[in-house]
Amino acid sequence: PIFAHTISQDAHYVTLSGALTMESVGALYQDVKSFPQGASVTIDTNGVTKADSSGLALLTAIIRRAHTADARVKLLPLPAVLSSITEIYGLQEILSAYRV
Repeated sequence: PIFAHTISQDAHYVTLSGALTMESVGALYQDVKSFPQGASVTIDTNGVTKADSSGLALLTAIIRRAHTADARVKLLPLPAVLSSITEIYGLQEILSAYRV
């Protein structure tokens, strides 16, 4: 699947993989659920093979949902395809605050 959210106790692990493009992510926004207050959220995008601004928007939506719940967010290293898009949109510095 392109989007997976697994939970182990209070630790939430969100995995994004495959093509994160306008064609594939539109329906996924409804799958981004709220996180419990103070949860730990790890986001893994290592399996992303293709991305456009829609994929980046989905990633930031997940981070926003986590922030709404005062969750601790950890963003695993981005693959080159997402890293280059964050550079284009000037989000590298913002997202680097969450990187482990």
